[in-house]
Amino acid sequence: MQVLVDSSVWIDYFTGAATPEADHLDSLLGRSPLVVADMVLTEVLHGLPDELHRKQAREALARFWLVELTGFDLAEKAAVHYHTLRARGIPVRTAECRLATFCLDQGFALLHSSAGYEPFERHLGLTVARPR
Repeated sequence: MQVLVDSSVWIDYFTGAATPEADHLDSLLGRSPLVVADMVLTEVLHGLPDELHRKQAREALARFWLVELTGFDLAEKAAVHYHTLRARGIPVRTAECRLATFCLDQGFALLHSSAGYEPFERHLGLTVARPR
């Protein structure tokens, strides 16, 4: 299964933070097809401390399958997911909603370290790539 890696995990990985998700990413490298979304690339580059780290990250991420989160179809599906969760009283962030919707739509697993994706897993069936 293809795994889309959220910026929360990439930033930990590139900065050397010891987290279960960053360790799981390390175990997936070279063994599982990884996907990098355009908005993830933006968030990673925003989250790194200096130009050297940003350059290294850009070069590393360019080796994976790069996808763009675009289109009115995805926007409408994300809005449906947003309102579905909000109707249950669950707060939703737009960026997480868009990325989770893309994964749901494409059948990708999501590797993340953000509690904001949990409602998408519990209520909408998002597949999460869990650390072992």
